[in-house]
Amino acid sequence: MTTFITILIIIINFILQSTIFQYFKIFEVVPNTSLVIIVVIALLKGKKTASIMGLLAGLLQDIIFSSVIGINGFIYFFVGYLVGMAENRLSKDNILIPFIMTIFSTIFYHLVHNLFMFFLSYNINFLVFFKNVIIIEIFYNSLISIILYKWFSKVFVIPSIRFGRR
Repeated sequence: MTTFITILIIIINFILQSTIFQYFKIFEVVPNTSLVIIVVIALLKGKKTASIMGLLAGLLQDIIFSSVIGINGFIYFFVGYLVGMAENRLSKDNILIPFIMTIFSTIFYHLVHNLFMFFLSYNINFLVFFKNVIIIEIFYNSLISIILYKWFSKVFVIPSIRFGRR
């Protein structure tokens, strides 16, 4: 059941990110909600679920929008896997965890994405891009991650039945 919910979240996010979220620009920067969702899923569900969902979300994004298929799938897969490795080691109650993980994941995403684009002969001035886009996107994604983390932690909670005394 949670796999169905996760896939549904990925599809709804894809539709919202390509339509409605385009109107929520801050300094012409749109949040990368796919990345934020992969980080939140990794923190809540672990590396296996997050890496598979990252691959699916990235390939869906690549097929529809990108001229090079596979880069986002590759990056989201590794973001989901690497963040998911820390799932059992981090406190799920601390709200700073998704904030900090989203900061590092956004930086990792853009570094690897620009590295791929460099080797594919796309000319990107990284310093200008970092100053004008990445810094704003880091804070935008991180703030969204707090909201999504609170909401997803309620969605993915497995109820437990306790018998006996308290």
